[in-house]
Amino acid sequence: MILALLIWLFKKYVTPALLRHNIQPFRFLLPLKKAVTLLAFICFSAGVMAQEQTVKYNVLHSGKIVGHMNLYQKRNGDNLYLKMISEVKMRFIMSINVNINEESVFENGKLISSHVCRNVNGKEKANRQTKAEGDAYQTLAEGKSGRLDKKQINANLMLLYCHEPADNAQIYSDNFQQFLQVKQVSPHVYRVNLPDGNYNFYSYNNGICSMVDIHHSLYTIQIQLV
Repeated sequence: MILALLIWLFKKYVTPALLRHNIQPFRFLLPLKKAVTLLAFICFSAGVMAQEQTVKYNVLHSGKIVGHMNLYQKRNGDNLYLKMISEVKMRFIMSINVNINEESVFENGKLISSHVCRNVNGKEKANRQTKAEGDAYQTLAEGKSGRLDKKQINANLMLLYCHEPADNAQIYSDNFQQFLQVKQVSPHVYRVNLPDGNYNFYSYNNGICSMVDIHHSLYTIQIQLV
């Protein structure tokens, strides 16, 4: 499209001026085509090779914003890197400041590694890793190692923020280091029951996660797309 427009402008405005000065237009037209084609190829290649995006969410409790969460995505071909950073400040009997950092690396649709680190009031409460090793996964939770006899993990909870899941899908929790079931409860709304008795609802708009309702035994909070 750009190439065609430039050539049209060249022929309409530049060519007449060149002819008036007895200059052959083809001497300039061929280099112009090559330059524009090269520029278009470079821009297209850069877009295909690496795509970066940051999605922002507000964290609400009783309708009041109590924190923020950012989800950074970087796609490079069939590889995907995800990083989620959240900070929440709430007050019950005492003030609580929760900071969570999560990272996931996928290659060709397979989870290669993930890391979850959670701090509460400046003290580390969780530090958990999952890493692909051969035909299984090695796990680490607060220094205690484990093993998942699973050849490939295709999706984890972080991916629920990137696209709408399928009903009855099995999804990996990097925090609990086990698989959870996704259950559709209404159009574009899915429920995930957690091993600790709590549960989340994930809502989607045009394939994007627009809201997460977190139901904890002590509180309910919403993570809302900005």
